Amino acid sequence: MPFNPTLPTWLALNACNDTTASGLADTRTGQEIQGGALVLGDYFDLTNTEARNLSYSTNGILYEGRYRRVLVDSGATASNVKTGTIGLMPSYAAVIADVGGGPISSTAPSPAVNIVTSYDQAIGNGTSVRPVVFLNTVTPGNYCFVQELGTATVLGKNGLTAAAPAVNDLIVSTTSGLVDDPTQSTNLTYALMKLILGPAIDLPVSNGKFRILLQYVPTIQG
Repeated sequence: MPFNPTLPTWLALNACNDTTASGLADTRTGQEIQGGALVLGDYFDLTNTEARNLSYSTNGILYEGRYRRVLVDSGATASNVKTGTIGLMPSYAAVIADVGGGPISSTAPSPAVNIVTSYDQAIGNGTSVRPVVFLNTVTPGNYCFVQELGTATVLGKNGLTAAAPAVNDLIVSTTSGLVDDPTQSTNLTYALMKLILGPAIDLPVSNGKFRILLQYVPTIQG
């Protein structure tokens, strides 16, 4: 979907766990109600102030960057879809299953971009194919917002690799969608390059949240 500057203001971006793309459903049938100018694949560029105003503080404060409306693949591991974990592009088979098996163009716009899964279920055995950051806990099969560019809060794994983590260290994705601060003196290989998310803005912490500058630019736009 194209850029949409008219973000519905009734949504807290990091508190969405919706059964429909629009966020609205008939209370009796559960069927989606088309309204609110929100569809799968809509994305928005927000300033720090705008992002903060659209934050549910219990789940954290959001910062400047690009946010996208996505479907969490029904085969995602629920425990790995939570605040600060990394989501990735699922397999083509998973996309077909999630959009009902019909022609993709008639069921969901640009599903390869707008459907994401937990890190452990991603295409390529967990390599970072279009990484995004989950903003809150989401039930697999439901809709939410993710962050794909900008100042993002990520969740460090238990026991960072770097002996002395530092601001501006390059941060990588790793098991279960957690992130790591690798040994910064190690020669950069293609395998490691594929996992880089961006530099740390805060001091990286083990088993805790910190901010990075999420710099990955998707090769496919919605």
